[in-house]
Amino acid sequence: MRLLSEVAQAVLAPGWNARHRRRPLAVVLLSFGLVVPLGVAVYAAFSGRNWVALSLDSGFLAWVMVAFASALAARLVAVAELWHHAGRPTPVRRSDLLAIGVVVAVCAPLTVGLVQVGRARADIQPAFSGASDEPLYDAETPAVASTNPSEVRSDVSPTSRPDDLAAPDRVDRVDRLERPADVAVVDAADEPAITTPTTEPPRPSRPSSGVDAALLENVHTVLLLGGDGGPGRFGLRTDTMMLFSLHEPSGRAALISIPRDLEGLLFPPGSALEARYPYGFDDIANAVYPVVSSRRSLRDAYDVPGVRPGVVGIVHGIGYSLDVTIEDYALVDMQGFLELIDALGGVTVDVPKQVPMPGNVPGAPTQYPDTIGPGVIEMDGTTALGYVRSRKGDNDFRRTERQRELLAALATQVSVDDVVFAFGEVASAIGATLRTSMTPDELAEVLNVIGGETAIVESVGLVPPLVSVTRPDFDRMARIVGEVQLALVTGRPSGY
Repeated sequence: MRLLSEVAQAVLAPGWNARHRRRPLAVVLLSFGLVVPLGVAVYAAFSGRNWVALSLDSGFLAWVMVAFASALAARLVAVAELWHHAGRPTPVRRSDLLAIGVVVAVCAPLTVGLVQVGRARADIQPAFSGASDEPLYDAETPAVASTNPSEVRSDVSPTSRPDDLAAPDRVDRVDRLERPADVAVVDAADEPAITTPTTEPPRPSRPSSGVDAALLENVHTVLLLGGDGGPGRFGLRTDTMMLFSLHEPSGRAALISIPRDLEGLLFPPGSALEARYPYGFDDIANAVYPVVSSRRSLRDAYDVPGVRPGVVGIVHGIGYSLDVTIEDYALVDMQGFLELIDALGGVTVDVPKQVPMPGNVPGAPTQYPDTIGPGVIEMDGTTALGYVRSRKGDNDFRRTERQRELLAALATQVSVDDVVFAFGEVASAIGATLRTSMTPDELAEVLNVIGGETAIVESVGLVPPLVSVTRPDFDRMARIVGEVQLALVTGRPSGY
């Protein structure tokens, strides 16, 4: 039994029972076996960082892996040193089996933890690969995806758009746009008509918010995108688009919903998209992402390290059209979002009125009823996805409100235990679902604000009757966005 006692000391405090015979080794084992893991735990407890941010930080997860690995290695070396000191006893006695059981009981969880954290870190890393300190779109000095001769076909005039550039399921709105007409000119002698093109009509002027950018210096804006991709759907369309603005000194925040069917989106002069659509995008706004993603020349033009070209294209379009600086983005694949909710054990949402549910997505793990609510509903991932995708019975603005409600419910209901006990599944779902240019700490702050009850002081939808989405006045839209952001700075309601 003495051996069992010494083995227990070796695995609980590696190096302790070797302190008299091999002091240097004992110091090393105690350092790696106890001090390093304890240091990581103390940092996690007292760093002041949000636990969500810690669990999503690949750098911190790397230190957790170091803690697991050093703890495991120190204990194995301590046991090996003890076995060597005992003279490598053979054969194995019954009491030795108990000692071996103690070693396995301590080292097996460390091994499992090391493997799981390593996998989780690998899954999470792609979600934050686009982190950068530079704004994605700066309204003061907009960076544009410049054109070159290979990006605009020689047989395409800047006032037309060939059919092969159309986005999937495109609704042709060319008849809406102003185009130069051919005019017949006949001289006094009744000569045959000569057809000459008129002067190209002026291109749309740059929208202006009318707000001094210096006043908004401390307002940080993130474009939140929800991609409606998945089985049975072609590509990915950004059916959810919201500007989240946070005034950092006061903590006041705003959500501005941008309808998916907004037409005529404008792009910065000199950019590749502006060269193709100088009079405004000829499809609805949610088609910008697939148009950029499906054209090699546009993918090259909007190539930003760590950020999908489709995201860059839609950020530039919204930033320019609304005259708003967009520092960051977050793209969530709504199809993959159901896996995250399932991994977290579901979500409870207070549904104020009956909501007709859309057709279920192909391959969904469960089937939901034709309608849900009113009342408090416990939703699995499939039901939650149907709830935020439904367009029946209300409008796109109410749809974005449901999406915000779901995010808020998740932000307030998810606990440390939920994440710890399903960390592998959660990490896998996040890695497959989320792409963002924010850091884990910035993302955690956004989730905290969205999940709060008082931080969102402005919530506006750029929808009728406030504005038209089919013949949009981008100057008016830009002024609304500017006034909403200014309201965050001053603390006075914008009135929208």
